[in-house]
Amino acid sequence: MQIKIVKDRSEGKDFAKNLLYKVCDKDTVLFLSGGSTPKELYQVLAKEKKLNLGAAALVDERFKQETKNKKQKSEVLTNEDMIKDTGLAQFFKKNKIPFYTILEKKGLIESSKDYQDKASKLFNAYRNKVAIMGIGDDGHTAGIPTRKQKSENKNQNFREDLVDRYTDFPGEFKERITLTFNALSQMDLLIVLVFGSSKLVALMKMKEKGPLYEIPARFYLSSLSVNKTILITDNKL
Repeated sequence: MQIKIVKDRSEGKDFAKNLLYKVCDKDTVLFLSGGSTPKELYQVLAKEKKLNLGAAALVDERFKQETKNKKQKSEVLTNEDMIKDTGLAQFFKKNKIPFYTILEKKGLIESSKDYQDKASKLFNAYRNKVAIMGIGDDGHTAGIPTRKQKSENKNQNFREDLVDRYTDFPGEFKERITLTFNALSQMDLLIVLVFGSSKLVALMKMKEKGPLYEIPARFYLSSLSVNKTILITDNKL
C-alpha cells in the first residue's frame, strides 16, 4: 500500500484531486463514498470542473424509506444528498456524465439487487475502475460494519456478489447498501482518505493482523488490494 502523509486535510484534498485528474478518463467509472471526509474533495471537483469521467456511482448508501407525509422532510442525509449538496452531481449532469445512485423508492432487498445489476454493468462497461474510500473511527470502510464475530447470515458472508446489504450497522443509520470486498478487489485504484487524530486508532487497528470482519479496513493491506491502494492521511504512521 502506498502511503502519502500530508500536512492537513486541505493538502490531502489537493493531492487526491490531482491524482484523479491524472488517472481518470472517459473509460473510467468513479465510485464515491459518503461521509464527511470526502466532502471537501467533491466540492473542489465540482468547482474546478476538470474531472474527466465516463460514469460515476456510489460505494455505499444509508437506506431510507420514503416518508408517506410529503410535507415531512426526512432528516436522514444520504450519501446521494451529500454529493448533490457539494455541486458534484450537478457537474455530472451538466457534462452528461451518468451518475448511478442506489435509492429508487424501493425496499432494502430490491434496492440492493438493483444496484448489484448496475454495478455489474459498470464493471463490464469501463476499463478503469476507481473508488474514493474512507475509514471510520471503528475501522469500518464503505458500508461494511465491524463485527466481534463472523456473521452467521449467509447474505453477509457471500464472496461472489458485488453488492451487499445490512440491517444492523452500528450507530443511528442501521440499514445500509454497500459494495462488497469482492467489488472493491476489482477496482484498479482505491484512494483512501483518512484525516484527523480521531482516526489514528483505526489506522493502528488496520495494521494489526486479524480477521476482516473485525476491522474491515484491513482489506487495504490484503493481497487483493495492497498494490492498488493509496492511503492519504495527516496521521504519522
